[in-house]
Amino acid sequence: MGNGLRRMTLKASELPGTRMYLACTITLLYALVAGSGNAQPQTGAASADAPAGQPATPTLHVYTNLKQVPVLVLSHDYERMKPIDPSGFRLSLDSGPRFRPSYVRREGDDPISLAILIDASKPNYELLPSLIQAISALPPDFLHSEDRVSVYAIDCTLIRTTYDSAANPTVLADGVQRAMMPWQTRQTQDEKLRQERKAVPPPCRIRLPLWDSMTEVLDDLDQQPGRRVLLAITDGEDAGSKALWKDVMLHAQLHSETVFGLLPNSIIMLADSDGRPRMFPHYSPFLENHEDKFEQICVNSGGIQLQASEHTTIYRLKEFTQMLRERYILEFPRGTNEEAGIHTLAVTYRKKSNLYIAASGITVPVASEEERKGENTVQPANSQGPTEGDRKVLLPKH
Repeated sequence: MGNGLRRMTLKASELPGTRMYLACTITLLYALVAGSGNAQPQTGAASADAPAGQPATPTLHVYTNLKQVPVLVLSHDYERMKPIDPSGFRLSLDSGPRFRPSYVRREGDDPISLAILIDASKPNYELLPSLIQAISALPPDFLHSEDRVSVYAIDCTLIRTTYDSAANPTVLADGVQRAMMPWQTRQTQDEKLRQERKAVPPPCRIRLPLWDSMTEVLDDLDQQPGRRVLLAITDGEDAGSKALWKDVMLHAQLHSETVFGLLPNSIIMLADSDGRPRMFPHYSPFLENHEDKFEQICVNSGGIQLQASEHTTIYRLKEFTQMLRERYILEFPRGTNEEAGIHTLAVTYRKKSNLYIAASGITVPVASEEERKGENTVQPANSQGPTEGDRKVLLPKH
């Protein structure tokens, strides 16, 4: 069995007890922020500029009040699926009444800002040797010219080799190669020492472990346009970060940044009818410890953990980009009674009960006082605005 694979010994009868995200709802957080940025430029002349004796020209104020939520929908076994009837989606704010989104479409060719974080801190991580070829093969069919890419690597420190660049094979190949150069150099040197029967030096101390590095990458993503996505190629294990995993998750939720993970395949040992152990590859990311923090970050930011081997990395990366393009964009109006703060938004699908649904978080402005109480404001009909419930947001403590 190659290095980097995980082993778990289970009896077949124990498999139903594993944690599965097959409920038809995933709750996400969205933040409402107070501010004056929700009014667009005015049209028409200002009343003060009207000549004496002539009636004032009315001023038209246009307010941004439409929300968009990207939603990942997969089959019960976490596979891509054919398009579903968009009329089946329902939303609920803070456990309030369910309502239909006003518009649903596929994400399609919306521009993506993709940050790729490669965890090169593990000397025998099996996915690393194939990454240069696999990632550079994504453009132009899976990453388009309108998409932006950044490349990072966790080594002794966090390395950034490409930042907010156009997605093309040359840029990606160069960025990944330079990001992995320290790891490749150490591999060559260590192999030479082993052949000479000399001691291999201990690995360096990682200055920014997984949670800290993810925080730095998400900070960079905050400044970028488009659909913001972090792909972390890692085993999901943190090695003593200062940042807490829950803060990484909350950051991704509040800034509408979706986290996907690409991990090495797990290997499980199952006992057959004669009690003899048999080894099987396990491709689901959900046969994990119930406290898998990296999994929680992915799921609750609208993503998922994918798994690959050194031979399937290129296919899983292409599948990852296809999942992004096939997300559903749910639109719904802002309620006039919404208050600033952190709220929950639950997405469900009425027509099937065994889908995997994960929605990204969003941050939107609340209505200003002028918009709420302005005597000339045309308020939407009550049926057009969603009604919030009274559920309080509970955040993880550790």
